[in-house]
Amino acid sequence: MKNSLLIIFLVCSTYAGNAYNKQLDSLLHVLDKTIQDKDIYTKKKEAYIDGLKMRLNSSTNANDKISITKEICLEYIVFMTDSALLYTRKLEKYAMQTGDYEEYTDSELFRVRILKTMGLLKESSDILDKIDTLRISDNLKTFYLYTKLSVSNLLRDASENDEEKKKYKAVADSLRNRLVVGEVLSPLDYIYVNTERLIKERKYDQALKELDDVYFKMNIEERDAAILAFAIANVYAEMGDRDKVTEYFARSAIADIKSGVKEYISLRKLAALMFEYEDINRAYSYMKCSMEDAIFYNARLRTLESAEMFQFIDKAYQTKEDQRQTLLMTILIITSVMLTFIFIILIYVYKQKKKLSITKDELSKSNELIKESNRNLLDANIIKEEYIGLYIAHFSDYLSKIEKFKLKAQKVAKTQGEQALLKFIDSSLDPKDNLEEFYKSFDETILRLFPNFVEEMNKLLLPEEVIKLKANDSLTPELRIFALIRLGITDSIKIAYFLRYSTSTIYNYRTKMRNKAAGNRDEFENQVIRIGLEKI
Repeated sequence: MKNSLLIIFLVCSTYAGNAYNKQLDSLLHVLDKTIQDKDIYTKKKEAYIDGLKMRLNSSTNANDKISITKEICLEYIVFMTDSALLYTRKLEKYAMQTGDYEEYTDSELFRVRILKTMGLLKESSDILDKIDTLRISDNLKTFYLYTKLSVSNLLRDASENDEEKKKYKAVADSLRNRLVVGEVLSPLDYIYVNTERLIKERKYDQALKELDDVYFKMNIEERDAAILAFAIANVYAEMGDRDKVTEYFARSAIADIKSGVKEYISLRKLAALMFEYEDINRAYSYMKCSMEDAIFYNARLRTLESAEMFQFIDKAYQTKEDQRQTLLMTILIITSVMLTFIFIILIYVYKQKKKLSITKDELSKSNELIKESNRNLLDANIIKEEYIGLYIAHFSDYLSKIEKFKLKAQKVAKTQGEQALLKFIDSSLDPKDNLEEFYKSFDETILRLFPNFVEEMNKLLLPEEVIKLKANDSLTPELRIFALIRLGITDSIKIAYFLRYSTSTIYNYRTKMRNKAAGNRDEFENQVIRIGLEKI
């Protein structure tokens, strides 16, 4: 028993959430909330870009148009590739209108930044090779070299053989040294490039010092802070400090999302780390957010990176699943043994309970049958009593009428002769008058037996087919037919004789009414027969 509890404790420990240090746990909660509010930051980004577009549309000066379009390109480069490419073309058009090769080159470099992110490295390299560096300023040349370094690094990573990797690595190293030694970079760009060099030389402390000095002096929720935090995380990754790597990837991801950026790496890297921490829910959440933003951004390169990461996560997940399955199987075996004894004890109780249940069901069915029989008998008795009374009343009435008719006929025969007697008979014995009187009496009897007969009939019909009584409360022919069915007279021949209709007329009425039924047509007449039974 003690061993069983120990195994259960170990399994529960495996499934329990992983404990982070207090600072990291707090930071991850901030990131979770930031991801929930992602749409808010996206809308802010779109609103800011829309403001720039309004300025561009209202501008008439070519240089102003170039300046505003560059700003729009910078916003779109990390937000939406299609729109970014569209505005680089606009920038190129404005530059060509001014005839300024410097501005034209700048527009081409903007395009390269987008193309390389989309994974179009050959196209990016071709554009860079066509630029005449002798015709541009030193500042733009620095931007050119910095862009070429980025493309070279990507070409090196994408190369499939060692020879190409060495070639692009040599180009990248040469460009990096040229940028650092020449001191032509901006302070921030210098730090980015120099950090790569210091990591290669394993001067991690120096790299961290330079990065921290700048990072903690800036707004840590800005885009530049996201890039710096990413660089710091990479240094800690080389040092093997997983907690610090996680912290700075989280800082970078928060800044990326809050600045409305859709093109990033930090959150994907962080998703992989969450799997290492066995925090499956966060890993899924971060990867889902990354994939959504990659699709929004339309980044081919980032989509490929995400696919590779998915393979890694799936492999790690399957390994842990195998371990959990082994533990779960052990628990299952132990639990099965423990439950067997309980099952044996309970089986006897179950059998006894089942017997009682069967007996109870049989008694319940018998009671229902008795109740149903009683309802039918009571219904039949009520109908019989009513019709006996009706029959006696009608019989007495007809006897009285016959007696009056006999006396009147004798008197006419004695006093007025044979012709007067025949005329008297024709005028007194009109079947139509008697039939109308009979219908009236029949309708009154039905409505007395079943006060809600018309309402209950209408409930069985479609809403648009409900029947309304005439002003004198006389039943319609359809209602009289189904009133007889309710009384148990279902033979169309008998109904036809009773109501003085042809058999085909009765059949047509019954068919039309079934077609108007709201429910199952085949059950319609059975439902009519049950009118009034539930209240008995």
